[in-house]
Amino acid sequence: MKNKIITAVFLLIVFGMIFPSYNETPVTPTTNEVVKKEISQPFVSWQKIETTITEADQKIAIDINVPRVFLSDSSEKKRNLQNQVNNAIARYVESLKDDFVRGVSTAAENNGETNTLDISTEILLNTPRLLSLAFTATGDMAGINDSDSERTFLVFDWVNGELMRKGTEMFHDHSAWARAVEIVKPFLISKYKGDLSCDLSYAPRPNGLAASCIGVDWSQGGSSFSVTGDVPIAMIQEFLSPSVLSDVVQ
Repeated sequence: MKNKIITAVFLLIVFGMIFPSYNETPVTPTTNEVVKKEISQPFVSWQKIETTITEADQKIAIDINVPRVFLSDSSEKKRNLQNQVNNAIARYVESLKDDFVRGVSTAAENNGETNTLDISTEILLNTPRLLSLAFTATGDMAGINDSDSERTFLVFDWVNGELMRKGTEMFHDHSAWARAVEIVKPFLISKYKGDLSCDLSYAPRPNGLAASCIGVDWSQGGSSFSVTGDVPIAMIQEFLSPSVLSDVVQ
């Protein structure tokens, strides 16, 4: 009898080792599992570029802080996506620089002063689906009153492998985009007086959108006008596409 009890106890111990209790505390993810989740979104580094240009005897100093994106996946498809977004960023910054250089050559006085351009970049949102960037260009042309800094955006969709060039891709459809414009534009320019005409652009950010409206103030003789602001999610969530909305409110 004693031997049977010992045998039964032994079998219970073995059974318990093989089939743990369902009331046991859930297993914490391993380090590898956590790392795999973290590297699924793009890694961004920064490059500082300082350029001095002499064109048509005008002194131009340009200071650029630009991101460079890296994907952990080394597959050919991911490398192509990585190159695509980095090339798009480089082309965009180059276009901002070229616009300023043309402006200096046609508008700035040649009084020996240095014309300066500063381009700073901010990452608004970085998820496995979306990369949202804001570029703020601040120019100072010699002999001309300083204009407002202009904030523009680039949004890249990693899943579909494309730039959201027009911004309308972030909304349900074109009618939703148009309705959002009707709501957001007055919200942005409500604090400003004048006869304002500006083009609206967006980029996703946590719990909302970053927005800017760049144009002219006809009450000031057509002088340039630029305003930026953050749009709360409650104002536009019904218009956003489900994929963008899920990344914005995560």
